[in-house]
Amino acid sequence: MGKVKKTTRKFNQKHLKTELERRNKNKKAQQLSKKRELKKKKRSANADTDDEADGFTGIEAVDELAGFAESTLKDADADMNKFIESDVENEDDSNDSTDDEDVAALLGDDDEDEDSEEADSNTQSSEGDGDEEEDAIDDADSEFDDEDTFKKEFEAMKRKDPEFFEFMKKNDPGSLKILEQSSDEEEGDDDDDDEFQSQADGNSSNSEDQDVDMVDSSKTPTKPSGVLVTVGLLDGWEKEIKQSHSIKAFKQLLLAFYSASHMESEGAKTANSVYRIEGMKIFNKTVSTAIRVAPAAFGHLAPVANGKVDKKKSKKWNVVQALVKSYLTSLLELLKQMSDPTMIQYLIKESERMVPYIACFVRHTRAFVKELLRLFGSPAVDDGVRILVLLSLRQLVSLAPSEVTDMALKGIYLTYVRHSNVKNISSLTTIQLMRNCGVELYGADAKASYQHGFVYIRQLAIHLRNSMQLHSKESFRAIYNWQFINSLNFWTEVLATYCGDRAEEKPELCATLESLVYPLTQIVLGVVRLVPTAKYFPLRIHCINQLLRLSSATGIYIPLLPMIIEVLESPEFLSRRPVKSTLKPLMLESHLKVPREYEHTRVYLEVVLENVFGLLADGFASQSVRIAFPEWSVPAILQLRRWRKRVGASWSRFSKQLQGLLEKIDQTSRLIQQQRSKVDFAPSNLSGANQFMQDFSPEKTPVGQYAASLRKIRAQQRAILVEAEVEN
Repeated sequence: MGKVKKTTRKFNQKHLKTELERRNKNKKAQQLSKKRELKKKKRSANADTDDEADGFTGIEAVDELAGFAESTLKDADADMNKFIESDVENEDDSNDSTDDEDVAALLGDDDEDEDSEEADSNTQSSEGDGDEEEDAIDDADSEFDDEDTFKKEFEAMKRKDPEFFEFMKKNDPGSLKILEQSSDEEEGDDDDDDEFQSQADGNSSNSEDQDVDMVDSSKTPTKPSGVLVTVGLLDGWEKEIKQSHSIKAFKQLLLAFYSASHMESEGAKTANSVYRIEGMKIFNKTVSTAIRVAPAAFGHLAPVANGKVDKKKSKKWNVVQALVKSYLTSLLELLKQMSDPTMIQYLIKESERMVPYIACFVRHTRAFVKELLRLFGSPAVDDGVRILVLLSLRQLVSLAPSEVTDMALKGIYLTYVRHSNVKNISSLTTIQLMRNCGVELYGADAKASYQHGFVYIRQLAIHLRNSMQLHSKESFRAIYNWQFINSLNFWTEVLATYCGDRAEEKPELCATLESLVYPLTQIVLGVVRLVPTAKYFPLRIHCINQLLRLSSATGIYIPLLPMIIEVLESPEFLSRRPVKSTLKPLMLESHLKVPREYEHTRVYLEVVLENVFGLLADGFASQSVRIAFPEWSVPAILQLRRWRKRVGASWSRFSKQLQGLLEKIDQTSRLIQQQRSKVDFAPSNLSGANQFMQDFSPEKTPVGQYAASLRKIRAQQRAILVEAEVEN
């Protein structure tokens, strides 16, 4: 090799080291810029999907039920296929792997915590910590790659340019030592593998003795680690926290609380924990002390203003957030383990004070919502737990971001649907309570409620359309089941509540949801006429009750009387002679299809007539203050008189009841005519017609009073049947 130029030697002496560093920095910068571009692309893709969700269109352009069913919305069909099979209780908790990270932040030096309080007073919580951590990991990976490439280049330089290698020995021996050590370690590892193999071949006779020693050592009991928690220790911590607001004592209390909450679920992890809980008395004392003291301690460290935690104004938030995460992790674990309804109520009630802090962490909020939904649908809990779950969810929805609101609304509806299968009369009360809780939660956010209502009502319409097209037993079973009917009942109650009963209280929600009344009505009418046979009279009565509730609340006219009179004009009453039976009375509220032994029996048909006449009275009462009531009621009156004349002798008791109903209808017609003679506007004045007898309650009309008396009689009969079934 030729002689090295003088300029090259000067460059190597003065600029080579800095040039290598500059090239390494440029490589790192290029790698980071590429990764940041990929992140930006992912974020922009997510933003596009969010924009599509924000551009959610209504159903104003829908003219017919078929068009409504064919409208598109992303992921609607996939959700409906899962809304019966999926189970919140068996969902995997993907957040368990990170629970220890929250508590690990507490296992530092206590002195450092006190110093960090002073440092945090002059700093604010920064955003984008997660991105900085990812960048640091990327930097570390790039450093390893750069080191490998630098090593290869250096080895090539050593072979091709020995003079430069000698120069580096004199000017930068540290780099050469590092490279030589790394190569020696690789060679040493190969030598160790050879030695290990030779020892394994030569000393096979000693392996049995080693195994015996290992077995003996495994039999020796391990001493429990951690400080034993006592009542005095807990009282001391509580006193320090209340008097001097000591973060050190509060941290120790939360560590003890973590050990108590993970005693059964993570025995291997709690074996190495800081504190050890022994005995039920210490366990109860630890849990009660932590739950009682934590909200006040967090309130002092990070005050809540207007129901929210202002992390920017909270000077100690960097210290507090690790404590909050640890407390929430322990609380969630404790809720999963508890089976006593009283203890569950206590934990949920106390956790309501922590909702502002829970809402600060999306991951913990999701875990908390999942646990609340699991408890909401659990058959082991009582009604008090479900009411407390509703209160906590409603508070979370008001504070947490929109994704948590969507999760809560979707979760409570699907939980209700999964557990809406009526098994007996006693289960009706629980289902009714769950439905009321879901309806109450859907009043929290107008936009989210409309979106979920649109999706799930559309899915019900698609199932009904498929059943009409296939026209098979399997397709009919997909519609004629309790989960489908109770889904209709849920949305009927939502629309009747916020578009009728509470429309003045929430006008924005009423205006948003009102467009869903028409498609829901068409779905219920389609379900009624899908299989119009006598054995499905109970299901028809359920659907007519839903439409009657919707019409009475919203004031929207729905033609119900023809569907009711169709039951009276069926062959079961006109041509077929009923079969005598000694079976006990049947309660239609807990049936969609009549049991086989009750078909064509007089017991069954009498129950049907009682419900039909109740529906007739309620239907006439709902329109009893309309200005056109006398003319509107004429066709129905003629059909009812014809039916009474034809089959009244076979059903004498119901013939007398029908005669009383017709008399009340006639009295109401005369009342409307008297009030109508006092008006001074023409029939073409629709606004005046709509305001006719607006202040007059339908229950004060003769037919309204008659309908109320029939409802009381049916309620008394239902109470007797429920009591008899409970006794049996």
